[in-house]
Amino acid sequence: MPTSTETSLQKSTDSLFIGLESYTEAQSAIFYGRDQEIGMATNLVKANTLTIVFGKSGTGKTSLLNAGVFPRLRKDYCLPFRIRLEFKDDSPELAVQIKKLLKAEIDKYGFKVESYPDEQTTLWEYFHREPLWNSITPILIFDQFEEIFTLARKNIRFSGDALSEFWQELADLIENSIPDKLKDKFLNEKELINYRYKNKKAKILFSFREEFLPEFENITSKIPSIKYSRFRLMPMNGNQAFQVITKTWGNKIDKEQANKIVGFFSNDPEKNIPFDLMEIEPSLLSQVCSHIDKERIASGNEKISAEFLDKFSKEIILRSIYEETLTESNNAVVKNPGVFYGLKPVNEFLEDKLITDEGFRIQYSLTAQDEKLKPGIEVLKRKYFIRDDEKSIELTHDVLTPIIKSDREARRKEVAVAAARKHANRRAVVIVVIAAILACIIWYAIANKAVSDKNEAVKEKAALDVQISGAKDTLQNLGVSIKNTKAQWEAMKRNRPGINSTDDSAFIQMNQKDSEMAMLQTQYNSLLDQKNTLASNLNKQKTQLDQLMSESQRPDLISADADRQIQFLQRQHTFDSTKLALLQNSYATLSRQFYDYKLKHPELFKKDGEVGFNEPDTNRISLNLHYSFSKKVPGNLAIFLIPYNNSNAKIIKKAKVYEVGCDLGLYKAKDMQKAKFQNGNYYFNEISPGKYFIKICGYYGGYRTFNKQSAGDVTVDLDAAPPIR
Repeated sequence: MPTSTETSLQKSTDSLFIGLESYTEAQSAIFYGRDQEIGMATNLVKANTLTIVFGKSGTGKTSLLNAGVFPRLRKDYCLPFRIRLEFKDDSPELAVQIKKLLKAEIDKYGFKVESYPDEQTTLWEYFHREPLWNSITPILIFDQFEEIFTLARKNIRFSGDALSEFWQELADLIENSIPDKLKDKFLNEKELINYRYKNKKAKILFSFREEFLPEFENITSKIPSIKYSRFRLMPMNGNQAFQVITKTWGNKIDKEQANKIVGFFSNDPEKNIPFDLMEIEPSLLSQVCSHIDKERIASGNEKISAEFLDKFSKEIILRSIYEETLTESNNAVVKNPGVFYGLKPVNEFLEDKLITDEGFRIQYSLTAQDEKLKPGIEVLKRKYFIRDDEKSIELTHDVLTPIIKSDREARRKEVAVAAARKHANRRAVVIVVIAAILACIIWYAIANKAVSDKNEAVKEKAALDVQISGAKDTLQNLGVSIKNTKAQWEAMKRNRPGINSTDDSAFIQMNQKDSEMAMLQTQYNSLLDQKNTLASNLNKQKTQLDQLMSESQRPDLISADADRQIQFLQRQHTFDSTKLALLQNSYATLSRQFYDYKLKHPELFKKDGEVGFNEPDTNRISLNLHYSFSKKVPGNLAIFLIPYNNSNAKIIKKAKVYEVGCDLGLYKAKDMQKAKFQNGNYYFNEISPGKYFIKICGYYGGYRTFNKQSAGDVTVDLDAAPPIR
């Protein structure tokens, strides 16, 4: 049940969980799950002058001190001072910051003191001289003290002598060593020491991230006490998480629903991992429970019921938290998200750098190329999605990897589809360009033919004009000759009455002239007809030529012939593409049948000196192939093993995508092997040490990279399930 203190701290409309914020001393009554750690840390502080508390980012060190250790120390007449040093350009000296905080806290609690620490007085001298510390033990607790190795080094003001003097002042206080400047007074000037300087007065606690422990080891020569009193804060186990959930929600949740929420933090719920073996980041637990509680309040539910958790399942909750955090991270990188809509650089960074192909988290060392992502990475660190040890970064919990892997596969599938669409568009553009070029060639040929025909017609017309002109002249000459002959004939008839025209040579000659003239008249008329016909054709050709020339000035128009040519080419391309696809499918089917036949009858294909399928093999790779959803593994899968080398680099790069079936280029890989199936298992025989790529050809089958370290038989675990259901 929630306590009265808890009720006073929480409003009815507020979530009972504080999310990413650290617990304060005022919230100690609702800080659950860390009783054992609180007791151990408190006892170490009470027993030692110096205690160091370290742990990974997100394990809750600040909350443990504020809400756990501080209240217990106060009950034992200790006064804890929580100190967070500043390293800004305008920040006071480090020792001065401590002295100002001491004065503020003393005044806050109303203690009567004879003096306050001043800038000239060392901390050792102040704590030994002030009477207040004879009855109360001061404890200086430096939280997030790793910043003395990060922020201080970035500011020249706190480097060199200034930092060295600060360490010396802390060393004097921790080791109870009289400061050098006081030794001169006591020994040389013979001043009276009027306080018990041999008794240790103050205690110190350093709290920092565990990756900075080696940095503190380097100063043990100056502060030997660093080696002795240490407490490492680990992530919560399942039992502690269960306690946090049930005690925080009280009667708002039942045991069954609490167990279900704890199970959220297991990537393999079917294995039923015991709660005491689980590792749960308190920060992630707090985010998940805070999200659930806000949804409960928004839905008007009094309790966390089974129906509520089914509605807001693990996948929905983690997805919502993940997307909210990644949106903030991307916006920190992309300063103007309205301009770069849809750009998700931080998502791609997580998907490509912080998990393996199989979906396991890995450490990654940042490079200069990642500098632009620093604002987004800082958001992820603040949200405890990643931890940073100054050398590399990694995800804080495996529970995030399925979401990241799923997004990566979806993105890669979209990229593959876009690439295929782009390739198809390029082919279409090529076809259109070729068609346009052919249309221009056809138009050019037609235009040239029309111009040629026109020129020939003009030449023919000029020749006919010459012939007609000659015929006309001949007709005129014949007309004059006939006219003269007739005149002679008439004169002869008048002078010689009774002449017989049939016997008269002049008459005969005149008739011949008449016949010639009639024939020439016929030829002349024929030539005129040819001329008229040619002129008509010439006019038609000129009209066609003018039309073609007009169309050439309008590129949006394509002649009917060119259009028909384009349609023909498009139909031909469609036919050829279909035929090619059918041939590829037939080839793939025949290839699979051929390999299946080789697997069934290896003795028919065994070469001289080759190890047979059933013969002993001391360099075999066995595949522990399985489906994550317990589906039986079939025995007819095509599985390729391709060695990494320069010849296969492009093939492997292209194969790193989940696809239906496999690209036929895998068969062209150098030194490729296809797995054999026997007794329910797949094998590769005679595999020497080296780096290999394994590819499953199935419905979005899996793939992975594998390093064989040495000679001998090895087994490789491989999930054949598609990442996209």
